[in-house]
Amino acid sequence: MTTPTPGSDPNYPQGGAPQGQPGWGAPQQPQGYQPAPSYSGGPAGYGAPASARPPQVLVAAILGFVVALFALLAALGLFALSTLLGILALFGVLYLALAAVNIWGGVVAIMGNGSSVLKGAGIATAVLALIGLILALTQGSFSFLSLLLVAAGVAIFFLLNQPASQQFFASRGKK
Repeated sequence: MTTPTPGSDPNYPQGGAPQGQPGWGAPQQPQGYQPAPSYSGGPAGYGAPASARPPQVLVAAILGFVVALFALLAALGLFALSTLLGILALFGVLYLALAAVNIWGGVVAIMGNGSSVLKGAGIATAVLALIGLILALTQGSFSFLSLLLVAAGVAIFFLLNQPASQQFFASRGKK
């Protein structure tokens, strides 16, 4: 006895699986299945849904944290060298304060509570690093770290002045 070709006998299944056994195809949805409804917005009575944080704000905050790390390392180095020259302790305190302001500004920006602290910290970082770069060049050397810090400070300010960043903070009633 021969087996009929698929499709020629209504009693013979179309696929390769024997009758009564599940095939390897995609599972079939049960009859009457309806997907769950999706809702947009927040619960009623809680105002408009919060806008998503744009990547410009996130990158600016991360740059603020990186700048804070470098400022903290510079402060520790200046404190270590202050035993040789006492005035370096003053610069160590300045860099320590710069690190604290960059961290504070980054946290405030990520939370969506404003960008002015991080903008100010970025500009202060760029100005101090530019002064350090100019001083290094007058001594006949080049400070690549100072150049990176100038670029990071300017980038923080630039990113926070983008329209997407300004809309993000304006939607929260902040600057």
